[in-house]
Amino acid sequence: MRLALILTGGTILSEETTDCYALSENKQIEILSLIPSRFEAEVFSPYNILSEQLDGDYLNLLIDEVDRRLKDNFDGIMIFHGTDTLQFSAAALSLAFGNADIPIVLVSANYVLDDKRSNGRSNILYGANFIEQGVGGVFVSYKNTGEKPSIYLGDTLLSHLSFRDSLYSTRGAYGYFEGEKFVKRFDKYDVYSIGKYTLTKHSPVLWLKATAGMSLPDTKGFKAIMIEAYHSGTLPTENENLRKLCTDSGLPVYVVGVSEGKQYSSTRLYKELGLNILSPISPALAYIVLWERFSQ
Repeated sequence: MRLALILTGGTILSEETTDCYALSENKQIEILSLIPSRFEAEVFSPYNILSEQLDGDYLNLLIDEVDRRLKDNFDGIMIFHGTDTLQFSAAALSLAFGNADIPIVLVSANYVLDDKRSNGRSNILYGANFIEQGVGGVFVSYKNTGEKPSIYLGDTLLSHLSFRDSLYSTRGAYGYFEGEKFVKRFDKYDVYSIGKYTLTKHSPVLWLKATAGMSLPDTKGFKAIMIEAYHSGTLPTENENLRKLCTDSGLPVYVVGVSEGKQYSSTRLYKELGLNILSPISPALAYIVLWERFSQ
């Protein structure tokens, strides 16, 4: 099988120095040694960054690179990425290539590969094993500590919890490995995908999160606002700052994190405030979708 390896940086391509973790220029040989020999692997690298530096320009480079490799008759694509912004790149690639004919799998590491605590080697191995399943689309291979190696759909990832490196998803894992056997939990669905697109370097969407006593920033320079609701789908709709933002900013305001079904009394004010309720998708995907929409 022909496998395209796209290296973008992150912990999985870093090493421990005397005072920090830093990107290493010497990881390519080690990465190639971790790919099962049954694959014919070719390496590409559109950029090399710690993923916290990700912006629209880097996402455009990644989308362009994947688009080129999809035209090169590879059987699968594996993308090496940092964990901090893994959700954003997975969502961005899902929006572009979520219904691709071949598997596109992002892999990362919670610690550098030389650290015995690292899940990087497992993520690479089982990512490669999953590619052999031949299921098209965008996925993430990741093993949470104490859990089975798992595969997640790229459009479902949630942000990491503070101080934790476990990966979470709106739907849970798409499947997991029992030894060498892949166990699928549910059938893959057709994702919302629009093909190749271009983002602005900086997002025109202001992403806010519901907080107690929330104060709100200046909205000048933005084209839209996205508010991530509390886990129950609620917002502090009696907060004067929030109400003023919705009525006086002149910007469309979107709410993500509202589930279907019976709601709380506070959510009855959403319509009065002119809020646009997004379908129950991950905040990262909602942010990327809006970023693309208001980049045009």
